[in-house]
Amino acid sequence: MKKMRFWAVIMLVATLGAMLLSACGSAAQNVPMMETKGMDEMMPEAMPQAVAGGNALRASDVETFAAAVDMPEAVQRLVIRNADMDIVVADPKQAADDIARMAEQMGGYVVSANVYTRRSADDVEMLYGHIMVRVPAEKFDEAVEQIGNMAERIDRKEITGQDVTAEYVDLESRLKNLEATEAQLQRIMNEAVSTEDVLSVYQELSRVRGEIEQVKGRMKYLRDSARMSAISVNLTPSEAAKPFTIGGWQPVGVAKDAILMLLRTLRGLANIVIWLLLYFVPVLLILGLVFGYPAWWLLRKGYRRWLKPKKPAEKADDSGK
Repeated sequence: MKKMRFWAVIMLVATLGAMLLSACGSAAQNVPMMETKGMDEMMPEAMPQAVAGGNALRASDVETFAAAVDMPEAVQRLVIRNADMDIVVADPKQAADDIARMAEQMGGYVVSANVYTRRSADDVEMLYGHIMVRVPAEKFDEAVEQIGNMAERIDRKEITGQDVTAEYVDLESRLKNLEATEAQLQRIMNEAVSTEDVLSVYQELSRVRGEIEQVKGRMKYLRDSARMSAISVNLTPSEAAKPFTIGGWQPVGVAKDAILMLLRTLRGLANIVIWLLLYFVPVLLILGLVFGYPAWWLLRKGYRRWLKPKKPAEKADDSGK
């Protein structure tokens, strides 16, 4: 009886194992067929023909395939472009009005504008100005060019660009996570029973909502900054920009040249001192230790042996004879 039971158990286990292996084999055979069928449905007709013929894929075929498999579109880049200019104009107030009018015509606006007076070296009040405008990014280069055309002279023009695409994508991901957390906290608070639990969840929910508002505000700032470029312009009157002259002589220019020559001379002296301290002195010390000291020792020894005069021998005392 025991042997019969033993063999019955063995047969049952073997039967179950065979059924399990058969089921796994059937599933493994069905998987490739399902995957191949799904890819055939998603792949346009032009794709297998191009592959079979050995031809290179056209751009239109790639776009069709990307649309068929629902691939994500390329992220639009966000670049913030700004300009900072110092220009010389005949009338700073009129120039500020012209720049503001230009920005409004381009679809932009004035961020800030300031016209003020300043006394010159000869105690004459002169009008200066500063204006900052924002214009659409696609008209940024045109606006900078028009401002330059308004100036008698451009003393400085600095254009900067900052790519904030990565930051914006990170903010989008962070916003999705925060909104998902907010939904979970809202559901937990709705299901909470005790007042303590409700207050605890409410505090956490308020914190998450605050972070959501911060992220949304930062994203809005990046979008607006990339969409509307900022141009800051310092306006200097032409009278203040003229050099001081006396009968064709420009003492200010001469003084600048003298100061420049003095600075160059001081720089040259400083370079000489640095070379002496950091290069020549160490090199001389090394050469002295390696070659100078042995040569001095050999000369001293040779002088004592061959060149130094010998003292006359003292006469022996008579008593010692």
